[in-house]
Amino acid sequence: MKTGLYTVSVATAETSRVYTAEDLLTMPDGDRFEIIDGELKERVMSYLSSYIAARLIVLLSRWIDLGHPGRVAGSDGGFTIFSWAPGDLRMPDVSYISTARLPRIPRTGWVSVPPEFAVEVVSPTDLASDVQKKADDYIRAGVPLVWVVFPRTSSVQVLRGDGTTALVRTGETLTGEAVLPGFEVAIDDLFADLGDETTVQDEQA
Repeated sequence: MKTGLYTVSVATAETSRVYTAEDLLTMPDGDRFEIIDGELKERVMSYLSSYIAARLIVLLSRWIDLGHPGRVAGSDGGFTIFSWAPGDLRMPDVSYISTARLPRIPRTGWVSVPPEFAVEVVSPTDLASDVQKKADDYIRAGVPLVWVVFPRTSSVQVLRGDGTTALVRTGETLTGEAVLPGFEVAIDDLFADLGDETTVQDEQA
């Protein structure tokens, strides 16, 4: 069944089993899931949210090449950084972690060190409360900068480790602030290719 940000398997909903990230390593389709509060949650992304995440990955990779050593990962890059729920696993749509924090990439499993930067791109089926919880959890776990991207309104919510927030809208520019010095993304450029609500099928009809 689908519940906002995630699809929950019927088997999960009908049992009280507490899952951990280690369980995913033994599942043939474990890469499709996150562990949130001990529950197995299937990740759901739209084409649009995947596209925007990919755009940010490209821009971050260019910034890294300018002299900011680190690793950028997509939605399969998981983190086990939640001390209040040690078995949990989150997979942000985009993340950046410096080589200072992560000198070597683990060959298996996930990263247990908080990244400097995490991004969640809101899909059409997402609930605002679910996305907000994920963003708050990243901050609580020690991620100093989080962006929540809202394609529908062409805006981005910025959350900082000091507890402050900001909403960046059309005509304004996102910056990496002190966390990602020199990294900038104009909102208009990020959403430049977005059309209206008409589907491709409707346009071709």
